[in-house]
Amino acid sequence: MAALVAAFVLILMGGAATAHANYVKSNPASDARLTKPPTEVRVTFSETPDARGSDVAVLDVSANRVDKHDVTLVSDEPNTLRVSLGAIGDGGYIVSWTTVSAVDGHETKGAFAFAVNAPLPPILDVGPSAPPPTALEIAGRALSYAGVALLTGLAFFTMFIRVPSADAEARRERRLVIVGGAVLVAGSALLVLNQGANIPGRLLVLLALRALAAVAAIAMLAVPSRLLPADARREATAFFGLAAGLTATLVSHAAALGDLRYVALDYLHVIAISIWLGGVVTFAYVVMPSARADDPKELGRTIWRFSLTALAAVAVIITTGTLQALDRLVLVEDFVETPYGIALLAKIVLLAGLLGLGGLNLRVWGPRMRRGLAASTQFWRGVMGETALFAGVLVAAAFLTSVAPPAQANGAAFDETRHTSDIRIELLTATTLPGRNRFIVRVQQGLTPITGAEKVALRFTMVEHDMGEQELVATERAPGVYVAEGSPTAMLGTWKVQVIVRLAGRPDVTALFTVPVSQPAGQEATTKVIAIPPYQLIVFSEPLQPQAGAPLTINVVVVDSKGDPVTGRKLHATFNGPVAAPPLDAVENTAELGPGRYRFTVPGLDAGSWKITISVSDAGSGVFDLEVTR
Repeated sequence: MAALVAAFVLILMGGAATAHANYVKSNPASDARLTKPPTEVRVTFSETPDARGSDVAVLDVSANRVDKHDVTLVSDEPNTLRVSLGAIGDGGYIVSWTTVSAVDGHETKGAFAFAVNAPLPPILDVGPSAPPPTALEIAGRALSYAGVALLTGLAFFTMFIRVPSADAEARRERRLVIVGGAVLVAGSALLVLNQGANIPGRLLVLLALRALAAVAAIAMLAVPSRLLPADARREATAFFGLAAGLTATLVSHAAALGDLRYVALDYLHVIAISIWLGGVVTFAYVVMPSARADDPKELGRTIWRFSLTALAAVAVIITTGTLQALDRLVLVEDFVETPYGIALLAKIVLLAGLLGLGGLNLRVWGPRMRRGLAASTQFWRGVMGETALFAGVLVAAAFLTSVAPPAQANGAAFDETRHTSDIRIELLTATTLPGRNRFIVRVQQGLTPITGAEKVALRFTMVEHDMGEQELVATERAPGVYVAEGSPTAMLGTWKVQVIVRLAGRPDVTALFTVPVSQPAGQEATTKVIAIPPYQLIVFSEPLQPQAGAPLTINVVVVDSKGDPVTGRKLHATFNGPVAAPPLDAVENTAELGPGRYRFTVPGLDAGSWKITISVSDAGSGVFDLEVTR
């Protein structure tokens, strides 16, 4: 009997050690729509809360408290807090609660909504996907890129590769400047027409500057050579071409990111491809008509110089393009499942073909002509092939810059994509705050949105606490877009969201997401997801706001790429803060609190900002920031 009693006591103590006062129910219920205003709000928890450290705040849509600040423990209803309300009118209300467990002192927070004779308080939405580009926009962008390439590549070629040696070549050079400038003006005009009367002021200014650069390049041709020598005119043409290229970068995806590194990468990409493409056209139009009268050896040397230049341009194009693509694609499948990825893949294939033709010029036709052998016909065919492929590159680039990249920031607070069983599932949430939320699921197979799914459901489980499983069923709002609303993520912490797509005639398709639910802006987050491939660590402290000198616990949940808990790993933590803490340099966790759950028990930390480096035995390490108050 003594042994049984001792075991029973230990079980109770073990349960208390990991218990939390979690939300169970409320009156009014979460998302309730009432016909008359309540006089109080009651919230029931999974264990007894401490009324002195707990709070239940009722807020109207303007964030004004409408309760009487008289939170008490209800005597006739176990584990329930109540707060009285003043005279409230019709409208939506948010109940924000904070409770401290009377059993173990753990703090939990959450929120839910109710409404009186009105819709529930509005929640944010995520806008629809961007519409596909118009033919006018693609044409305008392609012509603009062609104009930039002609002006920049022509100037570079005639300054550094081969200076026109005959009057006929000089005349063709001047005509090519006119064509390049006219194409650039036409492209800018088409882009203005595409935007119409609602064109943004910044875009209008940049397009006007682009057209002005083109007009200035053409106008320079009218200046007499005694006032503006040919070398100075070519330098001016290069300047105007580079300026027009800069305006293209300033309206690109790189500029939208607001990061100067990506702006620089995009500009280098534009310059490199302009030098290569414009140089090929200059070779074909300005130089090749005079090739029959040229010494084959001299033509071979020109090919050699330009081939080396093109090789350097290719290196810049590949480097800058790869660095940008890595941050704009989400999955490898994006290359065949998104318009941006398909355009990027087409551009890569075309550039590979250009690289092959350039290799023939560098390794075969150029060396033959430098030895005095006839090979101009083969080279001419190669140049024509390069010109045709470059036209395709310009169209692909125009489409590429007209559609949104998969990884481009949008109005969603959370946006992640999974690919499973040839189905692409994207989950977006309007906010990551606790309480009511709108969950958007985009489902497609290849490029085709999946419509008419039998069922699209979202199942929610909390990582830090046992809140059970809740489910929302989404309805189709647009082709392939399913939307659900509710308050399943009513508590701060980390939530697993399993999206289930049921299609006729095939097994259910599921995807698992990890969604952090955090405090409003201005409050320090208490839960952090740390990526330590191949794992994700979900780290949170207890209490949520540690105090100086008080014991605290750092909890770590280790999950794999599928979201399943990982057991049997050794976790190690080092602490760096405002003062030295030798006993805390290395805290080893040896006890698991369930599958994939680990705990660091810390005797106490001084006030200030701490960086806790957590390492996993067979992986790397990550940093958890913790603020300790006085």
